[in-house]
Formats: sequence, C-alpha cells, structure tokens
Amino acid sequence: MKLQARVAATALVVAGLLAALAGCTSGQGGRAARPSLTPPPAGAAVAPASGRDAMMQLPLGAYGTTDGRSEMASQALRALITKCMHEGGYATFTRDDALNEGRRPDAATALPAGAFGYLSEGVAAVQGFHPSPETVAAPARRALEPAEEGAVQKCMETAFAQLNNPDTAGSELVGRLFDESLAVLAKDARVTAATTAWQGCMSAAGFPGVTPQGLVDQYHAAGAQAAAGPSPEELAAAKADAACTARTNLAGIWFEVLTGYQKQLIEANQQKLTDYQQKSREREAKLTRIIAES
Repeated sequence: MKLQARVAATALVVAGLLAALAGCTSGQGGRAARPSLTPPPAGAAVAPASGRDAMMQLPLGAYGTTDGRSEMASQALRALITKCMHEGGYATFTRDDALNEGRRPDAATALPAGAFGYLSEGVAAVQGFHPSPETVAAPARRALEPAEEGAVQKCMETAFAQLNNPDTAGSELVGRLFDESLAVLAKDARVTAATTAWQGCMSAAGFPGVTPQGLVDQYHAAGAQAAAGPSPEELAAAKADAACTARTNLAGIWFEVLTGYQKQLIEANQQKLTDYQQKSREREAKLTRIIAES
C-alpha cells in the first residue's frame, strides 16, 4: 500500500486525540457557554509522571479519544478493509496488510515537552525536545501488488465513509472548551508566577529570554531530529528545562490550575457534554459490532 494511504488511515484513528490535545476546532456547532471562571484553589500541585498521561487525564480528556477508543476504531477499520478485500477476491489479505500505524507511543517519551515544561530529565538527556524515534517508526509490511494497492485504497475510502461521524458538534465543543481553558490558564497569576520563576532559572542556566513552548518550537522548526541525534545545544537546553521545571514545579502548577478551569467549563456545559458522551457510547457500540461480526 502507498505510504500516503497508510498515513491517512492512521490519522483517522488518532484524529480525535490530537484535536483534543491541541485544542484544534472547526465549524460552528455546539457553541459553548462562556461562564465567568474563577481562579481554582491551590492544592498539592503534584507534577505528573509524563505529559501524555497528564493531558489524557485532564477533566476534558474524559470526552476525548482514549488509547482504548483509538484501538477499537483501528480494529474496526482493519476489519472493514479486510472484509472488503476478501469480497473483492483477495483471499490472502490480512488485517496486518490493512494499516501501517507504527508503534503505540510510550507515555514517558511521547510529548516530552510543551507549554507546561519538561517532565523527565532522563528523557531530556537522550532525545531533547523530539519524540523518541521508536514512537514514530513504522514496522515493515508485506509489499502489495499494484492492483492490490488500488483495491486497498478503494476499500479504505469505503471504510472511512462507514466509520466517520457526521455529527461533529460534540467534538467541536470539547475543542473549544480546551481552547478556553488554555486561554484563561495563560493569564492565571499562579501560572504566570511559576513561568517567571522558570524563566529566571533558565536564564541562570545560560538560556535567557526563552519560554517553555518557545524552546519546543525553536528546535522543532529546525527540522526533524537528525540520524545522529539531537545537537549538544538541544540536549543542554532540554536538560536545563527539565531541571528548572522540577525546581519551580511549573508542570504541577500548570496541570492543577488547568484542571480547575476545565471542571468549571464542564459544569457550565454539562448537558451538551452528556449528550456527546451518549453519542460516543453509541458509536463505540457500533465499532464493537463491526469487530464482532468480522
């Protein structure tokens, strides 16, 4: 199968999670209520073990795509493509031929850094601001004949049509709520104070005038991680980021405050989110039936 086709298939499976983590939205459906948010009370502000786990465990994460839901969608997509191929006369086609998704991201090495700061000094020392190569490498798949590739492409399009959800209002609502929670978070006094402390620590370490997200953007803009690995400068910046994040508890404060704001937004939009959850359960039941029937 062509690389583009396999990449597109993988994108369908993970699109919900990426949209939730990035706060990307489109369309006009499900307009969110705009409550007057108040700064959440201070608590223990414990830093999470990894950025990926922390993002998925946020209150709004309950309305997004979990690893389990992504795996269910992947299995259903594989089942539909394989069934279509068998009906087209390709009896030896298997589910492993249907998608080339790569390895599941490791929580400790995926999304290692971001606006909340770096979370692992050990990871920073090895991979800098880039995901581990193992999280993006795709395993080799059987080479398909040209006619088989064309048939797979058609079957994939048919499977997409069966699985795509035309009702996007709920997912758009969740995305907008993520946007709102991040916007108010950026202005929160606790977060701005922690970020200022982090900047002072980074300046003392030899990296003046930087921001947590700016560091990530700076090294990602330089291109993909070279075969030889991240540069000594990137590793030094990442290690300093990890140390300063731990020293100032930036990540603990960032996630605690974000959690508080998201809880308020969920309460203000509870009925719409409950309706969206019900539709999500109905879609999961559909995926379960597809997998069982295969």
